[in-house]
Amino acid sequence: MKNLLLLFTLFISLSLHAQSDVRGWYADGQVWIVWKLELPLPRTVGIYASSSSFSSTDEATLIGRPYELEYLPIALKEQLDTLATYKIPTDTGVYTLAINEGLFVFTPHQAGSLYFAVVPWGETNVTEDDQITDGPVSFNYDPIGDPVECHRQAVFPSPFTAGYLCAAYYMWADGREDYRDSRPDFPVMANAPKNGMPGFFMISVPVGLDTTQPFPLTVWLHGGEGNSRQSLAGSRGEIDINPKAGMLLSHNDDMFGFRDTVQAKPVNPTWHFGWRLHYDPFSNNNIPLETDTVINYTQRRYLWIDEWLIRHFNIDPMRIHINGHSMGSAGATALAKAYPNHYASATIFNNGFGGPDETAFTASLFGSPSQNFPTNLINRNGETVHFGEVFDIIHTLSPERDLPIFRSYHGKNDDNGIMRWDAYVIENYHFADSVGHGMHLYWSERPHGVDMSPDFNDHWIMGLPANMQTATDNVSWEEDQFRSDISYPAFYNHRLDPNGRDPGDGTIGTGANGVGDDWGTWGGYHRWDNASLVDQPERWAVDAWLEAEALFDNDNCPFASLTADLAIRRPVLFKPASGDMLQWKVEDLSTQQLLQDGQTVVGDDDLVSIPDIVVYPESSRKVRITIQPAGVLTNKIDLAHQLSMLIQPNPSEGECSIHVFGNAQEEGQIHIIDTKGQIVYQQETVLQEGNNTFRIDDAVTWSMGLYVIQLKTPTSVIFGKWIKQ
Repeated sequence: MKNLLLLFTLFISLSLHAQSDVRGWYADGQVWIVWKLELPLPRTVGIYASSSSFSSTDEATLIGRPYELEYLPIALKEQLDTLATYKIPTDTGVYTLAINEGLFVFTPHQAGSLYFAVVPWGETNVTEDDQITDGPVSFNYDPIGDPVECHRQAVFPSPFTAGYLCAAYYMWADGREDYRDSRPDFPVMANAPKNGMPGFFMISVPVGLDTTQPFPLTVWLHGGEGNSRQSLAGSRGEIDINPKAGMLLSHNDDMFGFRDTVQAKPVNPTWHFGWRLHYDPFSNNNIPLETDTVINYTQRRYLWIDEWLIRHFNIDPMRIHINGHSMGSAGATALAKAYPNHYASATIFNNGFGGPDETAFTASLFGSPSQNFPTNLINRNGETVHFGEVFDIIHTLSPERDLPIFRSYHGKNDDNGIMRWDAYVIENYHFADSVGHGMHLYWSERPHGVDMSPDFNDHWIMGLPANMQTATDNVSWEEDQFRSDISYPAFYNHRLDPNGRDPGDGTIGTGANGVGDDWGTWGGYHRWDNASLVDQPERWAVDAWLEAEALFDNDNCPFASLTADLAIRRPVLFKPASGDMLQWKVEDLSTQQLLQDGQTVVGDDDLVSIPDIVVYPESSRKVRITIQPAGVLTNKIDLAHQLSMLIQPNPSEGECSIHVFGNAQEEGQIHIIDTKGQIVYQQETVLQEGNNTFRIDDAVTWSMGLYVIQLKTPTSVIFGKWIKQ
């Protein structure tokens, strides 16, 4: 690598010894071990510690084994300044390492003192006065009064655009065999072999940002061969990631030590999630033969950095947004699913939803897809999440019911391996649109990348000026639109509207080579006014419309109206229980004319939803949607008789029975929808009180996979999932 060769040249002019002059000190919750380097640089060095002085590594405990890409600030050198060295704290200020000095950072879990030694890997002798500290290094343990911190390395103007100031930071992870053995101020962010690994990130802020008022934080995650620098303000002009009201944070998915040996490219392998508990980066034979657990070490680091920024800057914790492209979109999806209350919104570009493909390296890091190892996360049903469920928008990753608002953008000409446009992307889109997440799902003619201007030219991005690209993928748009502490109307079942466009079946290509509409959106035209939102124990209401006054014409809804179901997500005070009877109405906001009304029953999991809400472009009318409990005498349905669905057997090879339990006679319509969004079965019926059974006998010829069964009545909409084996 050219940067290391440059270091070699610089070292030649210096007086060098073996890994020598080892010294250490305590500051900001951690112990800082510094030493002089020798040439050639060892690929790894062993860091050893003991309560007494020692002359052999056998007499001490191995506490870390950093790569040269870690004991030197390679991320900083590659992305900002080839001559940069680490800047670390002391008890009186900041120490800047010399060009020929290395660094390791140890995180104590109790006060004490230790001797520290640094030895090239493979050697066992420890030379006194050369490779070990002169005396024991004392350290404190005060997580409240003296917590672990991040450390600024540089401040610089954005290299991509004027008007933005940027800063680069490092933090150093505490790696332990027990991922639950965290300090109160600092979670375990690595397994034992990766103890002390550095984490690199950058921030960007507009010059003159008003910091007297709480401001939003937008997080951007890079793709598989990317880095933090790619997402500084001014870059990625096609999707306009420039913050206007807050801070932009871009991470490195750091797992150093792995490089493409031909191109010397960084390999960022954790998918912004983590790795196996027993993964050993130094082992030549690292394919797991026994069940292991994939721990979300990287997610823990990212969340802790958010919290650190909140403590040190005036960031509004209710306006944190997560974004990413390609592998970064998978990481953003996983973070928003695993920690939904932390994020106000999630924006993902070109997520194929399947996770890593099976290579020798990914199998060593995560296990193979067939092994599908468990993770340390728990889903909505209290079950252990498995790794194969992490990166899609089908499975839950947390006990929480509701997700932040998602916006997903994908391209029908994306043939980029595991992130390509295919049938599984369509399956995810159809599932999300069926179950009431309220996601805004987009597709167009774009290929995989988001750094291709001026040749991008799809229907959501037709150039760099604001009037030639959608505003809905802009960082500044999400800064203003979304919060995590308020509810929102989740419009869904867009594909059932005759005006709803069709993304096709996952076939790659557009025009004559494509299937379905070349471009479109489910939910992307819907807007609402957060200032109008009423979320009280006895009433929920919001003003809604379809976009019609956007600067970019393709952001404007081309239809006179759209019909969709609506679910209330993230309710704060309006929380009726399953079985409660509600009444709802839709009024013209200007004239108060009643346009629609009806009753609905609160469904399973206390989810409030109402069917077939018609919304219009704001240029014709805005509507006021109101939901509240029905009359006192009828506002509760016996839970033993509430409308519910049971499918048996499930899964099955083709025959099944749908049992619908209701408390009154009413008309209903059953739809069975495949993963392509096609209605493969429909039946009109009149439900009777008690058990209504509908037998499906002709499903033997249907394709294997997941089917959504929807029952819609004038009072409610319920769903079931059936798997055909």
